[in-house]
Amino acid sequence: MSLGKPMGKLDTLLQVGRTFGMRDGMLRLQYELQRGSGLLSWRMRSVQGWDSWDLKKIAPGSEAEEMRSARRNGGLQFFFTDSQTLGTGVKEIIGRDGEASVLAEAERILQGNLPFFGQLSYACGVPRRWFRNPVTDQSVSPQQSWTHMRFASPAYGDLKFILEPSRFLFVYPLVRAYALTGDERFPQAFWSAIEDWALHSPPMAGPLWICGQECSLRILAWSFALHAFINSASTTNQRVGLLVSMIAAHAWRTAQTLGYARSQRSNHLITEAVGLWTAGTLYPELSEAQVWKNLGAQILHEAVLDHITPEGVSQQHSFNYQRMILHLLLWTLRLAEIYSAPLREEIRARARSAYDFLRQWVDPISGLVPNYGSDDGSLILPLASASYRDFRPLLQLGAAVLNRPALQKGPWDEPALWFGVHPAAVPATATLPSAETGYFRLGDRNSWALIRAGRYSRRPFQADQLHVDLWWQGINLARDPGTYLYNGPAPWNNEFARTAVHNTVTVDHQDQMRRADRFLWVDWAQASGNAYSSSNQAFADRFAGEHDGYRRVGVTHRRAVQWLHGSGWIIVDDILHDISNDNDEPRDHDVRLHWLAPDLQFEVTDSPFQVVFQSEQTPILWSIFSSVPGSAAMVRAGKLFAKNVPPEFAHADTRLLGWEAPTYGDLRPAVSMVLQTRSQLPVRFVTVILTDQRCRIESQGSEIVIAHEKLHDESAKMFEYRVNLSAPAAKPSEPSSQRLFPVVS
Repeated sequence: MSLGKPMGKLDTLLQVGRTFGMRDGMLRLQYELQRGSGLLSWRMRSVQGWDSWDLKKIAPGSEAEEMRSARRNGGLQFFFTDSQTLGTGVKEIIGRDGEASVLAEAERILQGNLPFFGQLSYACGVPRRWFRNPVTDQSVSPQQSWTHMRFASPAYGDLKFILEPSRFLFVYPLVRAYALTGDERFPQAFWSAIEDWALHSPPMAGPLWICGQECSLRILAWSFALHAFINSASTTNQRVGLLVSMIAAHAWRTAQTLGYARSQRSNHLITEAVGLWTAGTLYPELSEAQVWKNLGAQILHEAVLDHITPEGVSQQHSFNYQRMILHLLLWTLRLAEIYSAPLREEIRARARSAYDFLRQWVDPISGLVPNYGSDDGSLILPLASASYRDFRPLLQLGAAVLNRPALQKGPWDEPALWFGVHPAAVPATATLPSAETGYFRLGDRNSWALIRAGRYSRRPFQADQLHVDLWWQGINLARDPGTYLYNGPAPWNNEFARTAVHNTVTVDHQDQMRRADRFLWVDWAQASGNAYSSSNQAFADRFAGEHDGYRRVGVTHRRAVQWLHGSGWIIVDDILHDISNDNDEPRDHDVRLHWLAPDLQFEVTDSPFQVVFQSEQTPILWSIFSSVPGSAAMVRAGKLFAKNVPPEFAHADTRLLGWEAPTYGDLRPAVSMVLQTRSQLPVRFVTVILTDQRCRIESQGSEIVIAHEKLHDESAKMFEYRVNLSAPAAKPSEPSSQRLFPVVS
């Protein structure tokens, strides 16, 4: 198969239609027709203004005083009965340093500096400037109808920066500070923000009502704050009545666009189902409560079975979104226990599977996870003194709610305290991800690798097959760049979804899949692989796999990975002519291998291409070889580190290299290592990463030898691996790492 002409618009539209399918395509079409025709706008206008949401209309027979009393006296329950009684427990868990950190954050919030995306902070003013983008200083008009808006515009930039404060995630630090101190400034700040938000964003009327998911997350945050501050002098009858009216309006708004959420088949539908169920469960005084509760339970069951595979993998293939989904499910399952309102057993079963799968990717030393998959900065239950990517608070909460093995005690115990549960004392069992998940793990708890090689049955969000993450002593040595922005100026419009920035191989400067728009890929790359133990250990130490993403240019990429028993890794990449395209004339291909490393000081040498990174523990040696001559380069923060920049590195994607985004909107320098060649196939790259100074690497003719010497440590495991640098002349029928890594004991 030759490159040929690019596919036309009709071919692309047909593939997009196949990607969404008939049902999802019709749901999306129906939503867009309602928007375009003005029908949706008319429906919103019919209930605009707080008069439409007066308690006499939405909760006939109920008074605000009764609502407040029912929650004060425990007639309507929550995770806790009085947040101030938890103060002593919180102090014991987080210690003095944690207490100081919580109070400092709460003080910053009082001054108008709000948390964004888990670890950033921006000045939003007091009262809040709800319609201002704090990054660009642009604003969106409060009168602009959300039915005619998109999530990005030259007029206001990335709408996510405007929407984030209205998630009200800042209430969680205020609640924690209130539990620690009893300071009435914290509940007063919450209620002032509620009144100001209601004044400037009346029901259905402006841009802050654009998304059902955002509405649902507000329902959760407001409900948590209401119950936390229910005994505060600031919590008046009038304010409780206002908040219940706002929650009812948000539940109604969420229910109006469930078809759009269904068409996305993402975390949106789960979030909106939980929002509806929460509104119906916690506010039974509302006339629509039972309708929302039943609808939420029904949709949640549908969405969970559709979105989480039996093996526990989120169909969005994002670790951060999987944390978000688990937080939503743990919230719902715990409230269902409290209210004796059991949900379908399949929901709990899938939650357990999702929890068990994600737990395998939490680094045991640091608590961090690979920055894998799309990440919009969501941390919807910030109830612990931990960094944004520390997943231990989730693990400990999940252990308590789902009866899973608990971690050792630590500051990550706090969310379970707020939920009124205790981590389970059940024995831990070691598990490894099955090949069906498309994720493979090599190594032990101190030194391990993640390898992505899966088959998509749902539209993928990133073109990253055979990406490898490497972890050693809590350090993410080879990493995923994250997301940064979905809706930024070029080149920052979800460009970190591309192949070139991941730890894999790019052919002819093309992605593994063809991009239809910034969130949509066609010509999906499908991969397969196998991981196993070469020495009958409890953990796998070898992987071999391949993907077909470059079949359109007549190329197959195969990758084999060998874990060196805590001393490092060997990665062999073969770029082969696809035997299904034997009629093609042999031709040259641009082949580029990329690795993204942390922003550490380094020294680099040529011939061979070797880089030494200086970590706190020990120098880390990277050696990268190629079977044919090539050009090597280091890139930091989009800038090349080379005396004479080869012309092949002038390609536009170079400016994306040498960056990472720990969370949404946070771009930081990292270090990219690139080896590129232009050659006929086959081409072989060999990458060796050594974390043990007792290891040596040398070339012996066409072989690369990696050996571990005992030196003075007689207990050390001695090994020697030999890798032939010559690529196979023909594509073998099956990928195998066995023949690549002969071991000499």
